[in-house]
Amino acid sequence: MERKLIALDLDGTTLNADSELNAATIQTMQRLQAAGHVVSIITGRSYQGSQAIYDSLQLVSPMINFNGSLGHLPHHSWDSEYQFTVNKAIVLALVKYREQLGISEIIAENKNSTMTAGQDLIAGKFFPEIANSPRLTPETLTRNPNSLVLIVQMDRRTAVVDWINKHFGDFVDVGVWGGPNAILEVTSKGVHKAKGVAYLADYFKIPRRDIIAFGDEHNDLEMLQYAGLGVAMANGTPAIKAAADDTTAYDNDQNGVARYLNDYFELAE
Repeated sequence: MERKLIALDLDGTTLNADSELNAATIQTMQRLQAAGHVVSIITGRSYQGSQAIYDSLQLVSPMINFNGSLGHLPHHSWDSEYQFTVNKAIVLALVKYREQLGISEIIAENKNSTMTAGQDLIAGKFFPEIANSPRLTPETLTRNPNSLVLIVQMDRRTAVVDWINKHFGDFVDVGVWGGPNAILEVTSKGVHKAKGVAYLADYFKIPRRDIIAFGDEHNDLEMLQYAGLGVAMANGTPAIKAAADDTTAYDNDQNGVARYLNDYFELAE
């Protein structure tokens, strides 16, 4: 069989409902990697928020973080590392008008750093790395971040999106996270997971038809459409299932990705 690039979203896909890896998933990924396939994490999470998962899977491939904004090789310097960033002038404008716009907290993240402005009760649940993070101010923000996350008052969400698009729409995209909380992500214009996947496929000289990608949410859409085989999770959103080439028979709590790959590659359980 041709060498495949297996692109894994984490939350709601490779991870179970407790945001953990199951033993079967670890075993499957290690077997596929040992067989010569490239297994890569393609996540909206920060590097800090995904490094332990990468290590548990014992991967040796590059990883894509911040929905395509950072591509790097964990624990190594890689001369093909890339990054897309948000101009810090945009970040500082949001810091300046934060309270006026109804933004509870702003989280600016790079490969190895996290800074915050404001405060929000739920943020720590999604971003454990913000505990004890330095304050985000014009003095401390010395470089452009890869990703900006805004925790917004729900009734102000549309207004915040409109404000960013009006002032900075030529430079950034605003993504809305699924779920009951109003969380917005601001990234460099035109960057999404498919950019990272395409970059890795090009680097490893793997044709598009040999990419298998798994996802469950709106931020996986471009990646599933780009892959030769885009697979939605059984627990995925209706829009993702409609856009995918196939859907797993089992959800993320039932090792859906591992079971799908075991069948696809005919790995004996």
